Amino acid sequence: MPELRISVAQLKPGVFIRLEETNWFEHPFLFSSFKVRDDDQISLIRSLGITHVICIPEKCDVLPSVPAKAGETARPESEPVPREVIDRLWEVKKERTLRLKRKKERIALCEERFNACIRAFNDILKGVTAGQADAVADAARFVSRMTGYFLDDRESTLHLMNVMDRGESAYSHPMNVAVLSMIVGKEAGLSEEEMTILGLGALFHDIGKDRIPKKILKKRGELTRPEKELLERHPAHGAAMLAAIDVFPRKAAMVTAQHHERMDGSGFPQKLAGDRIDRLARVVAIADAYDNHCNRPDPMESLTPYLALSYMFGQQKHLFDVELLALFIRCLGVYPPGTVVELSNGEVGMVMAVNPKNQLNPSVMLYDPDVPKKEALIVDLADEPDLRVEKSIRLAQLSPEMLEYLSPRTRITYYVNPA
Repeated sequence: MPELRISVAQLKPGVFIRLEETNWFEHPFLFSSFKVRDDDQISLIRSLGITHVICIPEKCDVLPSVPAKAGETARPESEPVPREVIDRLWEVKKERTLRLKRKKERIALCEERFNACIRAFNDILKGVTAGQADAVADAARFVSRMTGYFLDDRESTLHLMNVMDRGESAYSHPMNVAVLSMIVGKEAGLSEEEMTILGLGALFHDIGKDRIPKKILKKRGELTRPEKELLERHPAHGAAMLAAIDVFPRKAAMVTAQHHERMDGSGFPQKLAGDRIDRLARVVAIADAYDNHCNRPDPMESLTPYLALSYMFGQQKHLFDVELLALFIRCLGVYPPGTVVELSNGEVGMVMAVNPKNQLNPSVMLYDPDVPKKEALIVDLADEPDLRVEKSIRLAQLSPEMLEYLSPRTRITYYVNPA
């Protein structure tokens, strides 16, 4: 059924409308499209001088009233809306804008630290690859610094990781895996020593790829069986490289050795199963798989964070420690920060914060080309009973305009291929 232009006199609770005679700055509603909740909202619309709205029948609970014919008594108008009610709506709107400003400031600080850590890790990785003992001490201090930088403001960290451009640095993957693993480790109550071991094992989980021919690592498409067998040796190569450095913790080298083992015994290189796999290696296995799902070589093949978690829990649960996987999902949220979503009213936005009490209702920053980016609205879905997330959207499917608007980052260097 097509959209209809109707008189405000035809409105009643349950009708889904779009305001067309006023822009977002001229009305106190959080949205320009919404389902009419009660008669007070109708009175408020009328008080703004709006005479007509667009009705979207497919989203209505009830259809609008039939226009009154000549001689018929029109529906009586409700009482005027008190000024304090209108002022409160404006205050809520302003508060959401200020919240976005503070959130973006925290993400900017997180980005600055993340980029600094990537540069530092570059040098540390070269030293450890060369077998330098002093690089191990630098790595341990680096893990401690990461704990202070990224675990206290988990939402900003996850948001940044989910919108990082994979072309910016070859070192973002080990950083991502380490941070994700340590977020889970902190939630699991690991000791400081265990956190250091977990961080070291995660940071250097792929160091063995230094021994794999570059043409195999860069190959697109299916690997031949011999090529696959060569690639599957990288955990063992990495563990051997780390074990050759006397001061490198043996337990951290074990994490590197086992990060591709799977609970059902289908992993590599030793086909270990169940409790034979080190618990910290099981954490890294989950973080590594998740980051690889979200950041495939071809951005159009990458999964959204939501789809990656859904796929891992729905299709790959047998591969991972189920308790740790559930903890991982709880830490990230069903819709992790940085996930782009489409809402039930058709609006598109980016998840800014997870609601720990109701993970299906995160806080979302809305895309609205009529609203300046710096004043974009954050809406808490838990406070909007008529709104829900319909689906998640790949970053690569967004137009450049939407991507630039929604991004909290200081630089925009995404690969964009609108669908």
